[in-house]
Amino acid sequence: MSSPMPRHRPADGLLRRDKGQSGPVGAWLGRAAAWPWRISVLARLLAAVSRLPPGALVVCACWGVQQLAELPSRLICTVWIVVGVVLLLARGALLGWFGRRGLIRLWPRAAVRLSSRRTAAAWLFGAAVVFLAASHAVLRAHAALAERLPPALEGVDLVVTGVIDEMPTPAQYGWRTRLRIESCEPGTQACPGPILIRLNWPAGPWAASRGAPDRPANRDGAAPFRAGERWRLTVRLRRPLAPQNPGLFDGELRALEDGIAAHGSVRDGIRTTVRPTRIDAFDGRVRSVLEGLRTDLRDAMVRALPDSAAPVRGVLVALVVGDQSAIPGASWAQFNRTGVGHLMSISGLHITMLAAMAVWGVRRLWRGRLIGLMAAPRAAWLGGLCVAFGYSALAGWGLPAQRTCWMLAAGGLALLSGRSRAAVPVLCSAAAVVCLFDPWAPTAIGFWLSFGAVAAIFWHGSRLSPHSPPEPVVPAPAVPPPAWHERLRVRLLPWLAAAGRTQLAATLAMLPLGVLFFSSVSLVGPLANALAIPVVSGLVTPLALVGASGALGWPSAGAWLLRAAAWLTDGLLAILSWGDGLAWAALGLPSPSAAAAVLAVLACALLLAPWPVPGRAWAGAGLLPLLLGPVRSPAPDALWLTVLDVGQGMAVLVETAQGRLLYDTGPAYGEDSDAGARVLLPYLRSRGIDRLQALVVSHRDTDHAGGALSLMGQMPLDWLASSLAPGHPIVLAAPRHHACRLGDEWRWGEVLFQWLHPGGREDPARRTSSNARSCVLRIRSPAGVALLAGDIESAQEKALIDEQGEAGLRADVLLVPHHGSATSSSPAFLRAVSPTWAVFQVGYRNRFKHPAPRVLQRYEQAGIGILRTDYDGAVTLRLRPGQPAVVERQRRTSRPYWRLAGDPAWPPSPDPPDRPEARPAKPDAPQRPDPQTMPARQPRASRVIPTAPSSRHPWCRRRREPARRPPSTGTP
Repeated sequence: MSSPMPRHRPADGLLRRDKGQSGPVGAWLGRAAAWPWRISVLARLLAAVSRLPPGALVVCACWGVQQLAELPSRLICTVWIVVGVVLLLARGALLGWFGRRGLIRLWPRAAVRLSSRRTAAAWLFGAAVVFLAASHAVLRAHAALAERLPPALEGVDLVVTGVIDEMPTPAQYGWRTRLRIESCEPGTQACPGPILIRLNWPAGPWAASRGAPDRPANRDGAAPFRAGERWRLTVRLRRPLAPQNPGLFDGELRALEDGIAAHGSVRDGIRTTVRPTRIDAFDGRVRSVLEGLRTDLRDAMVRALPDSAAPVRGVLVALVVGDQSAIPGASWAQFNRTGVGHLMSISGLHITMLAAMAVWGVRRLWRGRLIGLMAAPRAAWLGGLCVAFGYSALAGWGLPAQRTCWMLAAGGLALLSGRSRAAVPVLCSAAAVVCLFDPWAPTAIGFWLSFGAVAAIFWHGSRLSPHSPPEPVVPAPAVPPPAWHERLRVRLLPWLAAAGRTQLAATLAMLPLGVLFFSSVSLVGPLANALAIPVVSGLVTPLALVGASGALGWPSAGAWLLRAAAWLTDGLLAILSWGDGLAWAALGLPSPSAAAAVLAVLACALLLAPWPVPGRAWAGAGLLPLLLGPVRSPAPDALWLTVLDVGQGMAVLVETAQGRLLYDTGPAYGEDSDAGARVLLPYLRSRGIDRLQALVVSHRDTDHAGGALSLMGQMPLDWLASSLAPGHPIVLAAPRHHACRLGDEWRWGEVLFQWLHPGGREDPARRTSSNARSCVLRIRSPAGVALLAGDIESAQEKALIDEQGEAGLRADVLLVPHHGSATSSSPAFLRAVSPTWAVFQVGYRNRFKHPAPRVLQRYEQAGIGILRTDYDGAVTLRLRPGQPAVVERQRRTSRPYWRLAGDPAWPPSPDPPDRPEARPAKPDAPQRPDPQTMPARQPRASRVIPTAPSSRHPWCRRRREPARRPPSTGTP
């Protein structure tokens, strides 16, 4: 009887097992040998990993920990530490045991030889590094999470004693700083313990006129406190919960990285039992002294530059003491579009430049008997590191400065010790040191920008000249020395060529990273950086530092140097403003896929390769998927609604196949900050949206119109619709303006837009309630109906029911009127609309206490699915014909371990509450109530969707007779 043929036959003995191998381990490996291609791929992967520098493994381990949805327990971390130490200390014994068991020589003829003892030792060492680095990152994360404020202490007035831990920075209505809480009053039931909080300290005039949003900021007065002082305060705290929008900055992660356990405000009202009181004891730590010095330098610079423009003075203050809030928001937008935003505050480039100047100066001055104490290279590096760390401490010791200092320290130590002079190990060692001090660094954009630019410069600059034998020395004939211009040309041309290659390498490296992180590419960035880098890093920053130091001891000399720096900065800003005005200054691109980003990085590496590459120019084709990425848009019969998390305000993006409409623009957060610049523009750019067909500003309240001017200044717009007065600044800035009035409508493809409010032809400038004049927009599509109700209240809701009838108000999605206030969402209105989903756009723990509990209960009793931006983050609803709506909640979709829950009691399921009549059949497919219990949905004759084709010509016509409707157009 013949033996059955094996299912998989090893090729040429590729996976033959050694004869001396036996036992259960050998049997298991024998069974595993039946998959040769899998084992070969695994062998190649492990061999490649074994050749990685240890620093790269540390970075990968820290990055992997930050991708976890839940942290391993401290017990597991202890096991990891024990395993890592055992692998480090007992590598020799483990290698001997592996050899005796035949594991090292398992596949001696594999494509990648696993029989190498050196490779096995590298695996063990790499595994030990990964275990130890991952356990370090997990334990640091556990410690940071343990300091967060418990939910039970939110909104509770606590009497605490603490130390001002940071230089005060001016805010719109007071000051901002950090407070290190030391203790609580003995009568306090619960104390958060020694934690660091971000504190808002309102100014006295604002406290007396709270609620007046038009009061100017108190920027010229002196703060009532100083860094290092100990105070007894009454504070009200909340957890560091931040808005969550797809692809935007994660404030909760940044708070965890900074060690901020809570946000709070000082209570100084009439009913406050304990008023702010300074305690005589002063905290004499080094940080307190440095923060006090930063305050003195900033105040001296402001006194020395009384006539300078705010952007100029703000740039100089940011360069010296790192106060980025001194730069107006409009200037930051200009810097980002021209690609020089990294230069206008303390950055790694400035620190590196000052350290290089210090190295050069120490080398020049290292003379005499001191040379016997320390070699000149070591002394130069030590001087450069002292300057780098000193400047970073003076500028606030921020995270970017810390990364640069640790990178310089690790790189200098590796070079001076002689252990490695190759660029890759040095960079990996520097990155590993950064990750050990800051395990969250791999999640920061600046980490990858800094190391990516340096790696690209090293990669492109590692071109080696071919070796040639030395030529015999022949005495040259005596010639006269060259002229000065010839000597200058000989020295200048190589320097310019090297600078050009460096700029090319940095620009190509920033291309995929800029699209990945910022969804834009600055086309004027290379030229702007070529001018701004030498001016800012080589001239303005040293002048500002010396001038600010002189302003403390010798005010006249310091003021002269600061005015010189201000003159250079003013000229540079004028040139940048001209470049920003160019139509092609920046190019917006959608966020790329992972495959497109990896392909673009490989293409840049080939373009910058230091050796000749055949067909190098064709590698540029790898950038096309990055630059020509598709923009997602709905199908012709679909409707997408994105309710953004802007805090206490409204902003809804409506998308159809024919156009995009933005309903409201969110609130104004301060003098120089609003939702338009901080949320809407970055989100639209990340989606690849470079133009809006329509913008609706429902009414004039700042929580709805606060971001309109910022958005309109940077995003092309076809037309604006609002209930604003004709002379309003938003109306004057719009290319075309249409008043939203009852009866006007327009069509985009198969989607019909109808204004349901306000009615009549009243003068919008008359003194009426702004909420009562909110624009109410109804959107009808084959996929469903959406009703955007603005801030209308019960009186306007009753008018809508009388005008439209219950059938005319039915909708699948309702943007809850007036954020769910107690004066809106009447029972009759809810019966008329009968939505499947209701979206409350509210801020977390807002001072208006929206939504009202009884209103929220009203929605729950009606069986309506509730979505809240304070608990769910940004909400996306995709409506499709004949299918249930697809609902995405940013705070639920992306749940890393640091994500805070808006309310622990809030149900985590995306299902709406069960209606009394039926239970939803699917998690994302809630059923509507039984038609027998609700009025039948009968569309009125005047509301039949016409089939006339859409037009983009901007004209406005009001429908007067429902039976004789004019053709729909692309504008109202």
